[in-house]
Amino acid sequence: MRYIDKSFDVKITRDLCFGRAGVHATTDRRERDLLLDVYEPVGRPAGTLSPALVLAFGGAFHRGSKEDDGFEHGGSRSTAMAQYCHEFARRGYVCFSIGYRLVPEDPDPGNTIAMSDPQAIPRSRVDQVREMLGLPYADNMTLWRGMEGAIDDGATALRWVCDNAGRFGIDPSRVVAGGWSAGARVAMHAVFAERAPAAAVICLSGYMDPHDMAKNIPSAEAAPVFLTWGTKDLDYVLAQGPRFREHFSAIGLKHAAHEIPGANHFYPSTTPLQDGRGGTISLEDAIARFLAEQLKLGS
Repeated sequence: MRYIDKSFDVKITRDLCFGRAGVHATTDRRERDLLLDVYEPVGRPAGTLSPALVLAFGGAFHRGSKEDDGFEHGGSRSTAMAQYCHEFARRGYVCFSIGYRLVPEDPDPGNTIAMSDPQAIPRSRVDQVREMLGLPYADNMTLWRGMEGAIDDGATALRWVCDNAGRFGIDPSRVVAGGWSAGARVAMHAVFAERAPAAAVICLSGYMDPHDMAKNIPSAEAAPVFLTWGTKDLDYVLAQGPRFREHFSAIGLKHAAHEIPGANHFYPSTTPLQDGRGGTISLEDAIARFLAEQLKLGS
């Protein structure tokens, strides 16, 4: 199987607990459950060990959920990570749409550091979303604590999936991390800064500070990365996309990088990409082909 065609029905199991973590950390700390939804292909051949996707939603670390992070802007709507999970389960993947703590919950940031400089956090989209939600200004340390907590949750989810591979019929050597926007940042930092296990990373309009990128992704031994960003994307995403591509090329890391003409930050899975052969292919199909190649999923 190459896990390209959509030939399976899908079974969805909601709200499995993959851990517990602290919220209200600076006031009255307590812990809450971390939950995920599982999308499983129905009717897999007996004994099959499937690849897995662990996907994190977007929303500027302030909104969105494991059920829905489809947002519209400028006449374009992003496809929810839950929908990606459903469609890749139809291809034969076992998929996990994960929840994580958001900045307004005041998460405990944990003991590990994924983002080395809180003052380097880009604020443009966060400030817009906080205004949309009627929230007051938040200083960089508040944002940093929330983002560090989210990254910890992403790393916890990846480790939980690998630890429970037998339960879901998963090949633990073929677990992929990914996400869109804030979710892509969670995936990138969970894998490359927190060293959570992953065979590849899907980064849809994600970001990592260039200093942290150079420190955390130093060689071609790192997991391969599928990258996209739009030519009208958020300012810091638009600047970071070419930096990712240039750095990955310089160190020899396997990757695919797609700058999408005319796209803003909110593009759907049907977005056409250049296929390298003079034609086009949808974003979703391009991800499937990249993973089939990088995970060596058969002929």
